[in-house]
Amino acid sequence: MPSPSHLSPDNILRFLQVRSDSASTSEIVSALHLGKADRRHLFKMLAKLKKRRAIEELPGGRYRLPGRKAEREDGSQHEQRHRGSAPSAPRSTALLANRDEIKGRLVLHHDGYGFVVPDTPVPHLDGDVFIPRDAIEDAMHGDHVVAKLQRLRGFSGAQRAEGRIIRVLGRAHPSVVGLFRYGQRGNVVLPYDVRMQHEIEIPPGEELPPALRKKLGLEDSQERPAKIKRHPRLPELDGAVVNVELLRYPRGGAAPTGRVIEILGRPGELGVDTEIIIRKHHLPHAFSAEDLEEAERRAKPVHQGDLEGREDFRHLPIVTIDGETARDFDDAVYVERRADGGWHLQVHIADVAHYVRTATALDQEARLRGTSVYFPDRAVPMLPEALSNGLC
Repeated sequence: MPSPSHLSPDNILRFLQVRSDSASTSEIVSALHLGKADRRHLFKMLAKLKKRRAIEELPGGRYRLPGRKAEREDGSQHEQRHRGSAPSAPRSTALLANRDEIKGRLVLHHDGYGFVVPDTPVPHLDGDVFIPRDAIEDAMHGDHVVAKLQRLRGFSGAQRAEGRIIRVLGRAHPSVVGLFRYGQRGNVVLPYDVRMQHEIEIPPGEELPPALRKKLGLEDSQERPAKIKRHPRLPELDGAVVNVELLRYPRGGAAPTGRVIEILGRPGELGVDTEIIIRKHHLPHAFSAEDLEEAERRAKPVHQGDLEGREDFRHLPIVTIDGETARDFDDAVYVERRADGGWHLQVHIADVAHYVRTATALDQEARLRGTSVYFPDRAVPMLPEALSNGLC
């Protein structure tokens, strides 16, 4: 399958932003890994950006962002005034001595390069830290990392930085969703998120989730032996969408490895896209046995003891205001005309705190989820169905 084109106005502007000087069309082609078919579109796109005054064209067919030259000249003149030294050549890069490491979150681009978004804004930097594709090291998209700044461009107070990842502080993805592929040299999973730059290698035997192991008659003691013969291709796996638990992250150039823990279905099947989004964003979607048991225990009809300290409105014709296809009916209203000709409005909401008590397992799970998440075909509720679909 041909790789997707990386030609877009945003990518062109981003590339020119991280350069210290102007760029030719051939340099843009090389940096964005464009094919021959993209060149004609590139010239049209450059012409449109030039017409919008988003870029400037220089003699010799080179391009830069507007005002880039003025920035470098102003920075040089600023240095000369404060140092009192003789004029020197414009200085476009600088090495940092003590403040050369920044912690932040790595955001990768599908073309391989990325940016570190600092945990806290850095006063002397303008925006995020650019990380070239050969400086990502063993980090993955979304990881919490330490980047070492290597070059600065621009003038004091608004410098653009380029760096290299030197350490991974925390991994963002305990699991990855992708397409399972059998291969001559081993099985792999191709991540659905194009910003995940690594194929996940699946060692022999680790491609079998619990349901398939049961189907093949493998016992728990056989689950992960030191050596296992390669299993034949299974139609349930070949080309399926799977969720993979990472066993080893990238290290020293070695690819990550993992085990298949779920088969979500086939690409294009109804509901599979929703399952992909849930796993891709690591949304909690399964309740523990303790949570379900507590929800069933609390989901009892209102009894006399529950009315203590409360006013009972159940005799009124209160109407829910959720749509007919809503999955949660937790808001309702009642309106009556007053004797003076005005209107009295009551707004009733579900009393979740009555059913979910503080510091219980169900309370902790609800705090973790924060809210229910709705999709066209289903919902990932904050509370188990025994509560969310009736009482809360």
